[in-house]
Amino acid sequence: MNAHSAARTTGAATSAARGPGFGLVLMLCAQFMVMLDASIVTVAIPEIQHELGFSATTVQSVITAYNTAFGGALILCGRVGDLLGRRRVFVIGMVAFAVTSLLCGLAQDAVTLVIGRVLQGFSAALIAPTALALLTTSVPEGPARAKAMSKFGMATVVGFISGLVFSGLLVEAWGWQGVFYATVPVGVLVAVLAPRFIPDVPRQPHRIDVLGAILITLGVALLVAAPAQSVSSGPTSGAFLWPLAAGVALLGAFLWLESRHPEPLVRLGLFRSPVVRAANLVSVASGISSGSAYLLVTMYLQEVLGYSALQAGLIVAPVGVLNISFGFVLGRLITRLGLRVSVTAATVGSGLLIALVASQVSPETNIWVYAIALLPMGMAFMATTVTSTLAATSNVANHEQGLAAGVRQTSFQLGIAVGVAILIPIASSAGAGPVALADGIRTALFLLAAIVVVVGVVAFAGLRSLARKG
Repeated sequence: MNAHSAARTTGAATSAARGPGFGLVLMLCAQFMVMLDASIVTVAIPEIQHELGFSATTVQSVITAYNTAFGGALILCGRVGDLLGRRRVFVIGMVAFAVTSLLCGLAQDAVTLVIGRVLQGFSAALIAPTALALLTTSVPEGPARAKAMSKFGMATVVGFISGLVFSGLLVEAWGWQGVFYATVPVGVLVAVLAPRFIPDVPRQPHRIDVLGAILITLGVALLVAAPAQSVSSGPTSGAFLWPLAAGVALLGAFLWLESRHPEPLVRLGLFRSPVVRAANLVSVASGISSGSAYLLVTMYLQEVLGYSALQAGLIVAPVGVLNISFGFVLGRLITRLGLRVSVTAATVGSGLLIALVASQVSPETNIWVYAIALLPMGMAFMATTVTSTLAATSNVANHEQGLAAGVRQTSFQLGIAVGVAILIPIASSAGAGPVALADGIRTALFLLAAIVVVVGVVAFAGLRSLARKG
């Protein structure tokens, strides 16, 4: 070992000894920020449309631009973190996220805002898989990782729900720009502190497969973007079918290329693991349920019961508060039950609790009963997210943790896109008026519940090898 390598190793060890706990806090802050941004813009959409001149059909591009760039780049960015150094990529992502958030807030026209959202989504893709990989490589598998991952899941859920709750307050206080400015100081602070408290590892000597990177990024981006066109144009429209077909074709070309490349961007052998396949199937179901259920709940509260966006957010807020406490005990539950049982119980439980919430949907519901029914559903969503992430990254070599994290988070994003494409049109198809809309939302939630329960049962078989680990 030369002097430079020794110094770098010593520095990493010193950083870990000095504050691994605070390093975890920084990772949690980063995940909270990314998830906050994923939901916080929704409430600001009407004001953005009015001030920047979007039409009713184009204003959704503010959301889809972010989701498309984020979902499309997750696997690439996770792998880049493996190859170039996760801490380096994490810090670059945090700085880029702060800068692009500021750019979005300063936008004076629609085009600038959409471009800013694309760049912001790509910046978030640099952060999310590297933060998760930093966590999994700094905490050994077993009870310690289950505990840390539970806190990571807590940051995920609480960040998303906080966006729904606080967006209305930010818009009222600072206008639509406030939803973008809110994340700037967090990004800057985490970027400054990360080199001090998060240990680094030497990067791998590996060339990046540029063509493979282009193919997988564009392919996944099209698959994430296509469902949004299904919602606006219909499932038989060219606006939906062409991006879907192109995305599938690009991913097919990517798989062909990777199977023959001497240094592939993605080692396809990773997907031969039944555990990895089952865990990512659960991640898709987790994305469908988390993304669609909260949208359907918000639609029900606002369009059927007549609550404002802020009131609807406050009704959902206790879910986030409860999950803060749940995050501190979930790790112990996973250790006691074993990962295979935990994944299955969380997934099947999510489906059953979605059905419970669906049963309470009517124009005359007791809002207190409905709000209480949301609490265990939110806990089950968090448990599904945590356990599927633990399974998707278990028995994966440290040098591929970024890849595994990127694949898992891409599965989740695809689940969100698919759920929105299928379930929101079903909810809206029953007709206008509170009674018809309540019927549509109830049908969509019951269908979602059935999908999630089936996935939980199917995944149980694929996770068989985890049973031997306890």
